Amino acid sequence: MAKVHVIPHTHWDREWYFTQQDSDVLATYNFTKVIETLECQPSYACYHLDGQSAIVEDYLKVLPHMRDRMAKLIADKKLFVGPWYTQTDTYNVAGESIIRNLKYGMHIAEQLGHSMKVGYLPDTFGHNAQMPTLFKGMGIDNIVFWRGIDYDQHINKSHFFWQSTGGDQIHAYNLVHGYGAAKNIVATPEHLDKKIFPMIEKIKSLSGLNEVLIPSGGDQVNIDPALPETLAAATERSPNGDVYAISSMEAFIDFLRHNSDDFETYQGEFKAPRYARIHKTIASVRYDIKKLNFEIEQFLLKKLEVVVAIAKSQGITVHTELIDLAWKKILECHAHDSIGGCNSDATNADIMHRLKQAQEICHGLFNLVVKEIASTCHDNDVMIFNGQITAYSGLVKVVAFSHSGNILLTDGDKILPIEVLSRETLDGGKVIEVTKDGEKEVPVPPYYRFELNVTVDRLPAMGYQVFQLVEGSESNVQVTVCEQQVIENQLLLVEWKEGQVHLQDKQSGRTISQLLTFEEQADNGDSYDFSPLESDSPIYNQSIDWVETQVGETQQVMRLRVALDVPVDLANRENKHNQTQAVFDIQLMLVQGYSQLHVDIVTLNQAKDHRVRVLINSDVQTSTSISTQAFALMERPVAPSIDGWRDTYRECPIDIETTDGAVAIEQQDRALVVNGRGLKEFQILKGAQNDKVALTLFKSTGALGKDDLLWRPGRASGINNTVVHTPDAQLQKSMQFSFAIALTRNASHGTVREQERQYLDAPFSYQKQSLNNFENRLERFQVRFDQRESVNRVSLFEVAQSLEISSVGHSFYRDNAVILRLFNATDSNIDLALSSFDHFSLVERVNYREQLIEDDMVVRPNNSIDLRLTFQTH
Repeated sequence: MAKVHVIPHTHWDREWYFTQQDSDVLATYNFTKVIETLECQPSYACYHLDGQSAIVEDYLKVLPHMRDRMAKLIADKKLFVGPWYTQTDTYNVAGESIIRNLKYGMHIAEQLGHSMKVGYLPDTFGHNAQMPTLFKGMGIDNIVFWRGIDYDQHINKSHFFWQSTGGDQIHAYNLVHGYGAAKNIVATPEHLDKKIFPMIEKIKSLSGLNEVLIPSGGDQVNIDPALPETLAAATERSPNGDVYAISSMEAFIDFLRHNSDDFETYQGEFKAPRYARIHKTIASVRYDIKKLNFEIEQFLLKKLEVVVAIAKSQGITVHTELIDLAWKKILECHAHDSIGGCNSDATNADIMHRLKQAQEICHGLFNLVVKEIASTCHDNDVMIFNGQITAYSGLVKVVAFSHSGNILLTDGDKILPIEVLSRETLDGGKVIEVTKDGEKEVPVPPYYRFELNVTVDRLPAMGYQVFQLVEGSESNVQVTVCEQQVIENQLLLVEWKEGQVHLQDKQSGRTISQLLTFEEQADNGDSYDFSPLESDSPIYNQSIDWVETQVGETQQVMRLRVALDVPVDLANRENKHNQTQAVFDIQLMLVQGYSQLHVDIVTLNQAKDHRVRVLINSDVQTSTSISTQAFALMERPVAPSIDGWRDTYRECPIDIETTDGAVAIEQQDRALVVNGRGLKEFQILKGAQNDKVALTLFKSTGALGKDDLLWRPGRASGINNTVVHTPDAQLQKSMQFSFAIALTRNASHGTVREQERQYLDAPFSYQKQSLNNFENRLERFQVRFDQRESVNRVSLFEVAQSLEISSVGHSFYRDNAVILRLFNATDSNIDLALSSFDHFSLVERVNYREQLIEDDMVVRPNNSIDLRLTFQTH
């Protein structure tokens, strides 16, 4: 005899093959019926709105008069919402985005009365290994999930402890038959005997407990008012005397907490396509949205939130509601179908529109915040900001405007070394003056726009320094075009020779020949999965053409080109007709003092249904790949055996993997580290002597779902009774791809994060000037700022310990405070010294929800610490 917790719910995709607007229309009817049923039927104990708060916001925007009725049900725990804002993907978005998703979701739900304290992820395509740490940081000690588990290789029971690399442990429960197990349950003997009771026996066999859970719901389903009577009939008919009752996930998790003495412990990710598809290659679908999302995440975290924190420290009022709006717009795009790209073209257009709106909000607010910080500066003052937690010395890229064609940058005492990367003469245009005789057009003299490399020394940590742009008497040093086919800095040398690129580490002597190769092959898959074409062979470039070299004192650039003759579509590929060209323009750059080779690739895609990867050669052979996740590294086996996979798996368990940003391979005393900008998918290709990192640039596809793929047999994923054509997913447009390659001594967590910081977290500049009003979109609009004291050098804090910064976001609950999140990429505990924060009025340790933690200041390896820093009152 067992108690069966039946969980009534709807799994609500905000968008998919339909748009969010379609979803909103349906929700007005379905959610209203949920509210009415719960109000009128005392026997209907509770209902779950899919563990996300965004759909509640959507509903209340349309029907705001329903707020009080909904809030009462939520407060009474009859209607469960949260903890998510949207049901996130856990691989294709930043770890910070996952934290913000939970924070916004729980905040909204709690304002309505209660946030469900269950880490519910019923349909996400796999779960990264750090989810226990991310949940624990929100005060959630559990997860209920479906996809990615394999009972033969992961764990024996459907309930267990899941432990992260960061050392946090949560209760975990697997939905053995998915979130739709008891969808549309009815009280007929045939339905109960042939479907429900056998499923319960399977769930019991994997549980071993006397209470089990089964969800009753499905995609966009409405509440079933007859469910209480159906469950009474199931109880009456149960062959084993099981009791079926409407319950909540919180109630079931509470049962697990009190019966967990013998639970097993598992550490690792859940990404095995054993019982359900997890779409291992979805990271390369619709590259355009993944790249744009990545750039917005980086701008929010590395620029906007940094200048907002600096502004708050000076008593400047910042309307952080705009930051909330930007975050929520991108979080709306982070649901597994949305950011995965497995959606209709109409839905994808909505996603792109939201992302662009978020980007515009971010850039607009950034513009106004830095403009107010600079309001006490003089004209032609250049502010250089540093968002790192230590002082910065090295090169900074600066955009500057001047009447003079020759310029200098000074700190008041000495002139800074600068190199002109480009100088453009701009037409000053005309201004309109209103005179007694009417409007008069007055010509404005031309001026210059400079792109500079500026060498700075000890730029303040988490702060800025003001420099002065003045007219120079001598011509500036500029980069020059030359015929040499070698570029170098103090650390690295790149040579083009006989149609190939070779990379050398000048200190160790390590040399990698034939560094870059382009691979193009058919993609007979769909928006969920890459799948090879059985008769196809990949096409590789045999050589690379040299175009030009630019040499300067601070950076050297080599431009190259690759052209591949490729088929235009699958039909021509099968006929071996290569009638179009795939052209890749490549820029390789070495910067003074930096240990990375920067690679930028531009292409105009004119072919369909194909995948393009760049293969990065190495001098390493390995059995393990290394990639980044939130606060940790993930190690995976390279080239595991997949023989006979069709007998065991729902899709091919190919070792094509997803990274948060960086990929590394290591052998003894040498490693290769690759950092990408929005490039999420990689594979390590074994070689006879050297392994290669295959970095997927993009895949193009014309269908949302297809039957019987070579790597995914059976029905089409998603909707399988109709074909949704997705011509926009063919990506017939110009695209840019960027990554950096480093040769390091090891691929330790600290080393990988150091390379990541060097590539992604560069200082940035702002010039107060009156020449150009269009470099920033809001520059030309007048805003009246309050008078403040001028400060030429600012540092909010500097952290001496070996910690990395994750973010410095605004507080939800204290207007003059910020939340500093640091993490430990070393192998040892670090005791954070609070002396760095003595000048704040209050320093509190909090969790991700800003709840106070009575704990020491020790940061464990692969884990984080949050401090709420309250500024002194101005």
